[in-house]
Amino acid sequence: MVKHRKFSAETKLRPKTLEIHGGGALTDSELRIGVDRVAAYPLGTLEEGEAKFAGTKEGFMYSRITNRTVDKLEKRLAVMEGAEACLCTSSGMSAIDLISKYLANNGGHVVSSNRLYGGVFHLFDVILPSLGIERTFVEDPQNGTGWIMGHSGRTKFFHLENPSNPLIDIFDIKFIADITHSFGVPLVVDSTLATPVLLKPLSLGADIVVHSLSKYMGDGEVIGGAILGKKDLIDDLKKMWFRDTGPCMSPDTASLLLAHIESLTVRMREHCRNAMKIAAFLAGHPKVSRVFYPGIGERAERNRKLMPKGFGGLMAFEVNGGRENAKMVLESLKLFWHAPNIGESRSLIIYPWGETHGQMADSDKLKAGITAGTLRLSLGREDHRDLIYDLHQALEKI
Repeated sequence: MVKHRKFSAETKLRPKTLEIHGGGALTDSELRIGVDRVAAYPLGTLEEGEAKFAGTKEGFMYSRITNRTVDKLEKRLAVMEGAEACLCTSSGMSAIDLISKYLANNGGHVVSSNRLYGGVFHLFDVILPSLGIERTFVEDPQNGTGWIMGHSGRTKFFHLENPSNPLIDIFDIKFIADITHSFGVPLVVDSTLATPVLLKPLSLGADIVVHSLSKYMGDGEVIGGAILGKKDLIDDLKKMWFRDTGPCMSPDTASLLLAHIESLTVRMREHCRNAMKIAAFLAGHPKVSRVFYPGIGERAERNRKLMPKGFGGLMAFEVNGGRENAKMVLESLKLFWHAPNIGESRSLIIYPWGETHGQMADSDKLKAGITAGTLRLSLGREDHRDLIYDLHQALEKI
């Protein structure tokens, strides 16, 4: 027998319902959220305008800073992630860039896992040091020693990508958060590949969560990013760093994201299912030397305890023979598109060594487990049997 509940402002809605009704949608008067395609809003009285510009009064003023449609998305994401507040940005990279400079400006130091998307690695390795922000990469992020030894008196935050891109490492967020908090500094977790459907880092001790909304959230249609955490943090970001550097999201993008998020749970289940099927197939193939997916291998049981709802649709595998054999497989596939994204309905393939992680030095790629024979797959939502057949015929070309 279904137990019915009375709805109120305090009702704790379940995760799947929050994708559709979260962030105040129960009180909305529109079936579909409107798009505020405007540059500016009326400020009211002079005193109200001054208060809004000073940040002492909330309200809409200028779409680079606050927009009604973007605000709806921020509220939706905050309740889904279990955060007090959210700030949406123009891209995932702009979100990481903004929070990094905000936390570590003026000679700070970052301690980060070395298992990172190539663009983030380059940001930490080259761009931030050119601005006076130093970094230390932890080469064995599963081990607490590297995190402890990486800390210095100038460390402003620790950074973790979970799951990691492209080799889908799964980390114990609570364990790493305990280490960072022992030094009195925050832990920033990039949870793009998990989404709130599979994991909520804030509930495990993380202080700040960032997302590239361009992946699963947007179903491959739009570019966007998000920073989530305490309201004081988000308010402070908005008042100066965000407002005066301008990495804002357009209302059209926010509208599309709100629509796509309504199907996120269902889509994530399909991505997870296909990835597990493909990983199992590749693990038994004689021409594949290694498969990188948390659901198989010696860490599988431990990984399931850390992420019991699944691991997402990203995975990687390594073929013997280096670049030439990887090229043969990539160019022989018929259903997999050679394209640089994650979370599309179509399955995608990319070559990390020379493409997504091509900015990294070869030695850094090898330290992170990426070889010249590694291929990354973003499993879409096709029938897994067709994907397996396509991979089989491509591997037979080696």
